[in-house]
Amino acid sequence: MDFKTWVFIANRIFTMEEEKFISEQMKLFLSQWKSHGQSLEAKGYCLKSAALVLIADERAVQASGCSIDKINRWVRSLGETMGIDFFDRFNVLVENEDGVWTLERFNPQNVNKAITTNLTSYDELNSLLNLKINIP
Repeated sequence: MDFKTWVFIANRIFTMEEEKFISEQMKLFLSQWKSHGQSLEAKGYCLKSAALVLIADERAVQASGCSIDKINRWVRSLGETMGIDFFDRFNVLVENEDGVWTLERFNPQNVNKAITTNLTSYDELNSLLNLKINIP
């Protein structure tokens, strides 16, 4: 089963305090997130201290255009509050030879080992990370 996934990669690494703040704000946003008046089952987390990942279980309620717009507005507002740009699509997370994920600029040579904002599949994300993320 696949789930709708959004990835927003920052222009810098989060501090521990920022990551805690982001996680709290994300939890609050997702607890109130709705599509056509119906609550969406979703989880979110910080990935590698440099990205936001939001995953919606669309089996019961699908994310509508308006609910997706809400995600983008929330992420943009969060970024403005924190001085972080989540919308530069050239920021990617890349796994190096040692298995360490780093924040880098897009390079066609590393695209197969990169987590990008174009990633919209839960299964695709898990295959890159080689783990299973617990979702609702």
